[in-house]
Amino acid sequence: MSFTKKRLVLISLLAVSGAVFLLLRFSPIRGLDLFEKSHYSIPIYSSQENLLAILPLENGLRRQFTPIENLPEELRKIVLESEDKRFYFHPGFDIFSLIRASWQYFTTGEINSGASTITMQLSRIISPERKGVREKIFEIINAVKLEVRFSKNEILQAYLNHLPFGSNIEGIGSASYYFLGKDISRLSREELLILMMIPRRPEVFNPLNDSRENRAAIERTLPRITGDISLEKIDSVYRENKDSPFSWPSKAPHFVQMIRSSISDDLWQSGEPIYSSLDEEFQKGAQTYLKDILSGTADNRISNGSVLAIDNKTGKILAYVGSVDFYKEEIQGQIDGVRILRQPGSTLKPFLYAKAIESGFGVSMPLPDIPMEFGNREVYIPENYNERYNGPVRLSVALGSSLNVPSVYLLERLGVKHFLEKLLKCGFISLKDKENLGVGLALGNGEVSLWELVQGFSIFSRKGRFLPLTFDNENTKIEEQAVFSPSVAEQIRNILSNKKNRILGFGRSSPLDVGFDALFKTGTSNQFNNIWALGSSQDITIGVWMGNFSGETVIGTPGSSYPARIVVSLLEEFHQVDEFRRQSEFVSWKICSLSGDKAGPQCYYRVDEFIPTDSQLSECDWHRGGETFLPVEYSRWIDLYRQDYQIDNSRSSLDITQPKDGAVFYLDPTVPENSQVIAVRINGRGKVSLYINDKLVNEGESPITFFQNVERGLFQIRAEGTSDVKEASILVK
Repeated sequence: MSFTKKRLVLISLLAVSGAVFLLLRFSPIRGLDLFEKSHYSIPIYSSQENLLAILPLENGLRRQFTPIENLPEELRKIVLESEDKRFYFHPGFDIFSLIRASWQYFTTGEINSGASTITMQLSRIISPERKGVREKIFEIINAVKLEVRFSKNEILQAYLNHLPFGSNIEGIGSASYYFLGKDISRLSREELLILMMIPRRPEVFNPLNDSRENRAAIERTLPRITGDISLEKIDSVYRENKDSPFSWPSKAPHFVQMIRSSISDDLWQSGEPIYSSLDEEFQKGAQTYLKDILSGTADNRISNGSVLAIDNKTGKILAYVGSVDFYKEEIQGQIDGVRILRQPGSTLKPFLYAKAIESGFGVSMPLPDIPMEFGNREVYIPENYNERYNGPVRLSVALGSSLNVPSVYLLERLGVKHFLEKLLKCGFISLKDKENLGVGLALGNGEVSLWELVQGFSIFSRKGRFLPLTFDNENTKIEEQAVFSPSVAEQIRNILSNKKNRILGFGRSSPLDVGFDALFKTGTSNQFNNIWALGSSQDITIGVWMGNFSGETVIGTPGSSYPARIVVSLLEEFHQVDEFRRQSEFVSWKICSLSGDKAGPQCYYRVDEFIPTDSQLSECDWHRGGETFLPVEYSRWIDLYRQDYQIDNSRSSLDITQPKDGAVFYLDPTVPENSQVIAVRINGRGKVSLYINDKLVNEGESPITFFQNVERGLFQIRAEGTSDVKEASILVK
C-alpha cells in the first residue's frame, strides 16, 4: 500500500473515530439532565462542629453528597476489588467479564459472576430499564457515553453518592450513618465491606435485619479482596449495631427547620454541609431553664415558651428554642414560637421612646400620666398596669416603669406613620402596612415575632445599628445600617439598665436586678396570653416568650416574672462582658424629680440623670414660694387624687383636651340614652366660653369640665377664650 493510501486510511479512521466520539459525546442519555440536578441531604452542624441533623429530601430520602477526595482510599479499593477491578482501564464495559458471563450462561443456564461495571451500574441508576438483552445493550451504550462525558473519578463519585441501599437510603455517606452510626471517614475495613454488600440485594443483605446473609456475601467476596479482613471484627460490628440501634440526629429541631426553609436550590444540589452558629451549651441552658420554669406554671395555665439568643456583634444565633418540647402534641410543640406572630405588649416601647428622643424629647422631660382619651375613629383610654395615674413623670421613669399613658401620649405626638417607618427599619417587617393599628401600637396591639423583637432590641447594644440575624457560622461581614444615633441608643440603654427607673412601676424588688450592665424590657398582651422578656448585655441579647400556642388565656396575672427569670439566668451564665462600652459623652446632672429641669434651691426631691453633654437644661420653676405649681393639663389629675399642688395658668394656651377632634363614640344599647354623657374638658387661662352645636353651654374660668348628654349624630364643639378659639367635632353612633 502506497504512502498516500495509508494516509487516506489513517485520515478516514480518524474521521470515523472523531465522528463516533462526537456522536457518543453529544447524543442524549435519558434521565441524565434530571440526574445532574439531583438534590442531596444537607448535614447541619453546631458551632462546635457536632452534627445537629441531616436534612432528608422531600420524600424522606436520605442521600448525602461526599466528594471523591473525602472518601477513604480504603473504601475505593474495596469497591473496585469487589465490583469492578478493571474500572480504570475499560471504556465503560468490561469485555472479559462480558465474555465470561456469556459463556457461563450458555453452558450452565446461569450467571455466577456479574458482568456489570460500575459505569454500567451508574447508567442503570440514571436510566432504569427493565431486565433483558435489549436493555442490557442500551445500558452498555449509555455506559460508553458516560465514559466519554465524564472522568473516571467523576463516575465513581456519582456512583457512590447514588448507590441505593434500601430503607430510603442512597449514597455511601448516608448509608454509613444509618447502618453503622458513623461518618464514612471513621469506618474500618471490616465496616466498609459490610456496607458495600448491602446494595447488591438491599432487602436481603441489610445487616440490621439479618446479619447472616450479609456475612455470607462477605465470605463469597473475600477472595477478591486484598489485605487482611477479620471475620471476628465483622461479627463484633454486627453485635454492636444490634445493641445500639441508630437514629438520625435531631437536635434543636425548630432551629433546623428554620434553616431548611432558607436553603436555596443551588445548595440542595451541592449538598454542602452547613456549619451553623448554634452554641450547644447555650442551647442546652435555654432548654433547661425554660423547662424548669414551665414545670411550675400549671396553675397559671401556661404550657409553652420560646427562647432566642444572639451575639450582638455578629447577629449570629446562639440558642433557638421554638417550644419546650417539639414532640409533645398536646401543647402543639411543633409550632415555632420564635417565628409566629403574637401581640408584644410593652416590648415595643423602647423603640417608641428612642424615636421620641430622636425627635427632641429629653430623658428628663416630664410626660403626663393622667386620664386622657386618644384616637380619632375609635376613642382609646389607656390605663397603667397598677391601675393608677402618676401625674408628671420623667421620660426615663415612664419607659423604665413601662407606663402606658405617657407612651400613648408620645405616639400621638410623633405619629403612628412615622413610628411604623422606624419600626420597619428596626426589622419589624410584620408591621408593614399596619397604620390602621392607631395609637394602640404603643401598647402592642400589632403582632410581631420573637425573632423581630430580639433582632430589634440588640440595636441598643450596637450603637443604634441594625444587623439582620444569621445562623451561618462563617465570618461573612454583613453591613450594618444606622437606625438610631449612638447617643439615642445609649440613652435608651441607660434608662433600661437603671433599676431606679423601674421602681414606680414594679417596686424596689425585681428579678431584673443583676450585678452587671444589662438592659431589660418586659411585656404582656391583653389577658396575659403572651408574656415577654428581653435582656441585653454588651455581648448578647436574649428574648423569651411564654404562653399557649392554642390561644388559651393565662389564669391570674403572673406578669413577666417567669420569662424574666429565664433571661436573667441565661445572661448571668453566658454573658462575657460586664460593662457597657460607652458610645457617647454624658454628664450626671442633679435634676428636680418632678419637673425634670435642673434642680433649684426649693426642689426637695433631687435625682441624678445621665444627660448628653450637649443638652441644655433650665432651672426648675415648678417650686417657688414654698408651693409646687403644675401646668394646667394636670388639673384633673390633681382633682382626682387630691394632690397638694397648684395650677400654673400663666403659660397655658387654650385647648380642647377631650374629646379629640374626629372621635367616634358608640351608644351603649344596655344603658338608657338619656343617661349617657361625654366629658368635654377645656384647658387654658382666663375666661372661656364653651359652645356645642353653636349653643352656649358653659362659661367660666379655665380649666373647665362639662358633661354633655348625647344622642346619635354630629356634635360641633367650640371653645372661645380671650384671644383664641379652638374647635372639634365628634360623631355619636
